[in-house]
Amino acid sequence: MGERKRKLQQFLSQHKKCIFCGGTVNATTIEHCPPRALFQNRTAPDGFEFPSCVPCNNYSSDEDLIVAVIARMGSPKFGDSDGKLVGMMKALNRQRPEFYKTFLPSATEARANNRQLGIEPGTGMTHQEMGVLNINDETRAAIRVFAKKLAKGITYFESGLIFKNEDCLALNWFTNANVIKDGGHKVFEMLSHINGVTPELSRNRVILNNQFEYKFSLSDDKNLILIQAKFGESFFLVITGCMTPGHLEDLLEKTHQDLERDYQPFEIIQGKGANPVKPR
Repeated sequence: MGERKRKLQQFLSQHKKCIFCGGTVNATTIEHCPPRALFQNRTAPDGFEFPSCVPCNNYSSDEDLIVAVIARMGSPKFGDSDGKLVGMMKALNRQRPEFYKTFLPSATEARANNRQLGIEPGTGMTHQEMGVLNINDETRAAIRVFAKKLAKGITYFESGLIFKNEDCLALNWFTNANVIKDGGHKVFEMLSHINGVTPELSRNRVILNNQFEYKFSLSDDKNLILIQAKFGESFFLVITGCMTPGHLEDLLEKTHQDLERDYQPFEIIQGKGANPVKPR
């Protein structure tokens, strides 16, 4: 038996069920979430490997690539320190040839956006290279798919709990453009009073929190979760979940009343009232 197969069997003997489809199906593969391509040199944090069935592992490959490209493009300090971004962008163009037509702003749009946000391109850079990217429908769909898997992965990593298919997950997310416009992470600030754990993420003693960081909160009865996640300087997620079907909607209604009108409400991405994330 090869070493890789032996490690897989050892992992699956300890993590028997797929955490992404509700813990009802036997796991046969290992899923990495966030995808390794999001990290420089594919160096993902220790422990972020999850038991998965083949369909759950494979169905989000396009969305994983979109999310990885966005995370890298939005982090100019370190987003392409390994030189992989151009190749990833070309791969995305092959897989989704229409994506960039609505994702990349025109020179006029980029100049106007930068002027509004007070962004000045660096030496030798154009407004398009420094400009705010257009959040198109494919990006929104990719973020929903990714957030759903990420919530299940972090919850399992931190607590060993598995979200069932009927349990509720809801998402609020924003980009670096919102941070510039608002002068900070206002949604995070509104939730700062909620206790949680913010672990140091690393591999081979390399700290990775500058690429991916989160705060995980779990209620005393282990029924409610809250995840606040940052992906470098690019985009930010707030995911809340409830393991009692139907109970989260009332809590979300109060949260929506507390949020200023500038902010989008939480979108239900799993459970009653959820829009289909992606056909499977």
